[in-house]
Amino acid sequence: MSFSHSKDKDMMIALRLFQMMLGAGASIEEAMKSVADSGLGSVSKSFSSIIKQSISSSDISSEIKKEISHVHFSPLKKLLLILDMGISSGGSCGDSLLNLANMLDEEEKIKRKSFLKKIALASDMLTYVSMFSVVVIIFYLMSDMMQYGPYSIIIISYEMVRSMLMFSVFAYILIILYIKIIEGVR
Repeated sequence: MSFSHSKDKDMMIALRLFQMMLGAGASIEEAMKSVADSGLGSVSKSFSSIIKQSISSSDISSEIKKEISHVHFSPLKKLLLILDMGISSGGSCGDSLLNLANMLDEEEKIKRKSFLKKIALASDMLTYVSMFSVVVIIFYLMSDMMQYGPYSIIIISYEMVRSMLMFSVFAYILIILYIKIIEGVR
C-alpha cells in the first residue's frame, strides 16, 4: 500500500508497530514509548508529549485525554481514543487497532480511485480540446482551398481560427493546472 501523505504513512506504521508489540505481549505504555522513539512525525511527537507529561503526573490515561483535545489529525485522535479505552478497561485494544488500520486503508483506496477518476476526466477534456483544435484547422484549410477565381467560400476566417485556437490553448492550460492542483492536494 502506498500513501500519498507522510502523515498517513506514519500513522499506518505506528498502527502496525502497536499491533505487533501488543501481540507480542507488550503493554500499551511500552508500545507508546516505542512509537515515540520511532520518528514517525506528529504521531511520535504526540506520544512523546504524553509520555513526558505522564512521568510527572503518573497517570497516562489523563495525559492521553489532554492530548486528544490538542490533536487535529483525525486518525491520530481515533488512535488515542482507542488507547485510552484500552488503558481504562484494562483490556486489549488489538482488534480496535486492526479495525482502525483497515478503515484508514479503505479511505486511502477511495481517495486513490477518486483521484484516478479526476485524472481520467482531465485526460478526456484534453482529448476534446485537441480534437476541437484539429477540426478548426481543417475547416480553415478547407476554406483556404475553396477559392475559385473571383469567388471564394470562407467557412472560417483567419481571425476566428486564431481566437478558437487561443481558446483551445487557454482550455488546455486550465486543464493542466487542474491536474497539477489535484496532484498537489493529494
